[in-house]
Amino acid sequence: MQNLGNGTQPPAIVVDGNTVDSVDNFIYLGSVLSSDGYSRPDINICIGLASSVMSALSHIWKDRRLSLTTKTRIYHALVLFVLLYAAETWTLLDANSRALEPFHMKCQRQLLQIKWHQFIRNDEITESTGLPSISESVSHHHNSLFGHVARLQEDVPAHEALNCHVDLSLGRPPSSQWSRRPGSPRNRWVGQIRRDNNLPPADLWRRVVSRGHRRATLRPLPAKRRRRRRRQVLPENLLHDYY
Repeated sequence: MQNLGNGTQPPAIVVDGNTVDSVDNFIYLGSVLSSDGYSRPDINICIGLASSVMSALSHIWKDRRLSLTTKTRIYHALVLFVLLYAAETWTLLDANSRALEPFHMKCQRQLLQIKWHQFIRNDEITESTGLPSISESVSHHHNSLFGHVARLQEDVPAHEALNCHVDLSLGRPPSSQWSRRPGSPRNRWVGQIRRDNNLPPADLWRRVVSRGHRRATLRPLPAKRRRRRRRQVLPENLLHDYY
């Protein structure tokens, strides 16, 4: 049993004569759910798991026979996938970005085999790898989830919950007896959507529902050139079989 927020603890729940333990956080589907609603515990675990994957692939980063494009694709598929697991549900604070961005840059330096004593600017490294920042990637994940939930049917609980948050951003409470707890509100997921797109959630909601939502993904990696197939020329004695 988990209590969300700093309110009073709920009464003890007894199931088959056993009292259910009260916890501050637990892991569900690989993500850490914390009582305070912050994403820092989940982000720390993702950074640790991605760091272990990065270390396990050290022989690939040191292989000079592999091109930078191949290494970037491996990093994108194996490391970033672990680092950004469930990132569409994160609410990023400045402290979280200060933990994610340096790790992402450290991995890119390892990708390029840049030593610590070599003074190379971060923008030069980003230009070489072509990878977006973590903030941009998380923003794309947020927009993708927002558009998906907004286009669900109205009786789906996720759609109703998101629609309620959008109405609250417009000052429309769900009922006349509803009142917000005193104190300044914390950083919420809908507020993150507002900062990512520089648009009110209500405007983004109408745009998504009316025009459809373009699926937000990471910046596409350079695609391989397709080899042109040579046109097969048939002998003259076989042309009559086709015409």
